[in-house]
Amino acid sequence: MTGSEAASETPSLYDRLGGVYSIATVVEDLIDRIMVDPRLNANPRVDDAHHKVPPAGFKYLVTEMLCWAAGGPQRYSG
Repeated sequence: MTGSEAASETPSLYDRLGGVYSIATVVEDLIDRIMVDPRLNANPRVDDAHHKVPPAGFKYLVTEMLCWAAGGPQRYSG
């Protein structure tokens, strides 16, 4: 087996993470924690951003970005 054959058999990070639904579950928990973290919200820019973007939209964009970065079929649109 050549190196390229072995590489093609290795699942992508996206697949190893369990795909979009598993990634979205982690992102949901992470964003829920971030949105209420007083250490992060002490920064006026972060606090302002949290009030400009609805949490559901932010979660969607982060999920989309992580899926794309992990080798999934999604494309980051944000």
